[in-house]
Amino acid sequence: MVQTYFSERREAGFKFWYTCLGAALMHTVFFVEFMIFKLYTLAIINVVSITLYSVFAVISRKRGMGKRPMTLIVGMFAEVLLHAMIVTLIEGIEVSFYLYPLMSAPIYAYYIYCYYDKKTLMRSSIILSVITLFSFAVVISFVELNGELYEEMGLHELSGDGIFLFRGINIVFTMILIVAFVIIFYTEVMTLLGKLRASNEQLNYIATHDALTGLSNRHSLWKYFENLEELGASYCIVMGDLDDFKKINDTYGHDCGDTVLRSVAKIILDSTGASDMACRWGGEEILLVMLGGRDECLARLGEIKNRISGLDIVHEGKPVKVSMTFGFADSAEKEDIITESGEVEKDKLRERADSHSEFDSLISVVDKRLYVGKRSGKNKIIAA
Repeated sequence: MVQTYFSERREAGFKFWYTCLGAALMHTVFFVEFMIFKLYTLAIINVVSITLYSVFAVISRKRGMGKRPMTLIVGMFAEVLLHAMIVTLIEGIEVSFYLYPLMSAPIYAYYIYCYYDKKTLMRSSIILSVITLFSFAVVISFVELNGELYEEMGLHELSGDGIFLFRGINIVFTMILIVAFVIIFYTEVMTLLGKLRASNEQLNYIATHDALTGLSNRHSLWKYFENLEELGASYCIVMGDLDDFKKINDTYGHDCGDTVLRSVAKIILDSTGASDMACRWGGEEILLVMLGGRDECLARLGEIKNRISGLDIVHEGKPVKVSMTFGFADSAEKEDIITESGEVEKDKLRERADSHSEFDSLISVVDKRLYVGKRSGKNKIIAA
């Protein structure tokens, strides 16, 4: 989470760098416009603005927005507001420079959001909005009551074509700002949704899988059984138990035991299809559900047993013998279980047909068969 936090801040600093370059480019256009119309005072003001944004760009490029990002955010806000106020006071409302502070507000809010908490975002957004509205209320009222200041400053009045040009360029730039903000907003939303989906998938994996082996856990097993029952497909249930696993732990240590578990789990996962289920039942026991008929599943299980027996695990120069014993049953045996049960047990099983009782009964059968194999020599598959 810490790494993600700093990554997001670096990304915001990189975006701020782009914003500064864009702002410097806009002021370069303004500078050219003012020079063409011989508004030299305003041209000099734009040189100051270009210099300021160039400095901001260098700072954000080298070290993001630094330890005090609010300084850069407020600096940008102050420049946009003051520039728009000065041009409006001198040349009037018709040139439409008052649009910039209004359309830049969401961008300020975005950078505050990247670096500060919700409370700071709300407080800062309100303050910046109030300052903007109050400042332009004063400027517009002044211009309406007293007229523009171009005469007092020794500047000539813009012609109709000049006003049209300035207004057109400002409207175009304003639209670019709107489109840029929409793109940023859309990108951020899609990025956050992507991260949310990834986090949910990771949490779901953690909740349904064993951390050591990567096998499913019991939590996901019952949901799998419910889906399996709805399909009505034939399947087989296998309970496997590592032979002499306690001896492996006692002799070689638990690190070696974990290696054995992971190696066996990998073989089982590699040998099962997407429709099968491999679950760590507990300790060194693994429950396996395989889709298919009895003969097919027995053949696949035989391959798994042979691959486990052939594991070449060496711990501190000593070979570690690994084998596994399995109890096996197929789904057709559910009816045999009901038939062999007493009348009371039959009624209970039929009444609870929508629950896990039939699967529990099959699991109980393969568990008993597993321990028959343990008592009769290990490294076997007991299917009846």
